[in-house]
Amino acid sequence: MKFMTLPILFSALGIVGTSARKPSGQQQLSAALGAGFEATGIAQIETSLINLAREKSTPDSSTLESIAIIQQYINAMKADVLERASDTQAGLNQSWHNLVNCRLNLTDASSNLSILNATHRDCSDAESTMGSQYLNCLNTCETECSSSQAVCDQYCTVNIPDMPSPSPSPGPGTCHFADTVKGDDEVGTYKEWDSNLIYERWAHYFNGLYSDWTAKRNSCRNQVTTMQNCYQHCASTHGTFYATKKQECTDHQYDLEAAACHENSAVCQAYQGCFGSLTETYQADVDSARASQASWYSEYRGIQRVVCLLGAFNASVVSGADLTAALNTCQSTVFDPCAEERSLCLDIYPSPQMESCNGTYSNNTLRPGSSAWIEAFYTGMPNMTTWEACGASCCASGGPEPPTPSPLPSTNCSLCTNESF
Repeated sequence: MKFMTLPILFSALGIVGTSARKPSGQQQLSAALGAGFEATGIAQIETSLINLAREKSTPDSSTLESIAIIQQYINAMKADVLERASDTQAGLNQSWHNLVNCRLNLTDASSNLSILNATHRDCSDAESTMGSQYLNCLNTCETECSSSQAVCDQYCTVNIPDMPSPSPSPGPGTCHFADTVKGDDEVGTYKEWDSNLIYERWAHYFNGLYSDWTAKRNSCRNQVTTMQNCYQHCASTHGTFYATKKQECTDHQYDLEAAACHENSAVCQAYQGCFGSLTETYQADVDSARASQASWYSEYRGIQRVVCLLGAFNASVVSGADLTAALNTCQSTVFDPCAEERSLCLDIYPSPQMESCNGTYSNNTLRPGSSAWIEAFYTGMPNMTTWEACGASCCASGGPEPPTPSPLPSTNCSLCTNESF
């Protein structure tokens, strides 16, 4: 704030003395005013006022006019000190605000993590769709397998008929069986037959058994082929693509975790640089503010004493109060600037503590593989999908284990155990 040049003003008011030997009180006051409104100037004004009061126990009109002018300037000086205190507090508040807003935020370290998380989720949705299609196909084969088993059971429970054909064909009257055979012309334990008729009957009987067994065997073979084709269709149409997509999604998960290790490490380093720099700035601002506060404390105490002296002069004129006693009271009083103006006492906030972060998640809960990480990124995985064990370099130890996926139905139909087709 700029003040009027006081020596010119007081010269115009006739306050400047002319004695060259010993300055009068008014001359001392004029010199003090010329020194400006610094702390030394205020002290000189205070001394000059006291000396002036000793010279003139009853202030004359010229002194009262000088006092009125001084009062205006003291008021302006008070306003200047208060403005400087307010500006200092505002700057200090801004410096502290900058510091406390330098925060460590690893929840979403960068947009790249959001992109990678979305990619992993999209892949999991596709994996879920493919898994459902593969499961439905296998369930269809499993249903068909039950029907095929009923067909093959008719074959699998029958032994291969043991029926060697006689060669050469028997002639008439030849006995072929040592054991008794029921029929006509039975003699002892031998049977004489008409070889053509009996052989035809014998061959027809065993041919029937063999034909029935062959038909059942062929039917089972057809069912086996049908089931092999069913499972091969599921594998080639759905299973291979499902397995490929599952591995792709696992790779996306690993990309997300690896990026978190790298990017959150970078976030830690950026935070540490930000916090360290702003802490130094805030501490420097605090030191500067305290020095300024000490200066205006001294300055404002001087202002308060001068105001007290001016009040003593006015009181002696208005009410005839004892000027000497009032001046002594002003000199002995220890003024407290903050008691009069609370804004002169700075609010200095303590510096916050740096958050723990060394770039490797050792002190951070949102770390790949940790419970917080699983909850943040893998909650609500689609049907037939799950997250895998953490595969990055900074994985947390002792985190949750991935859930065990539900097993798929068998990918084959074992229709017959006594023969391989």
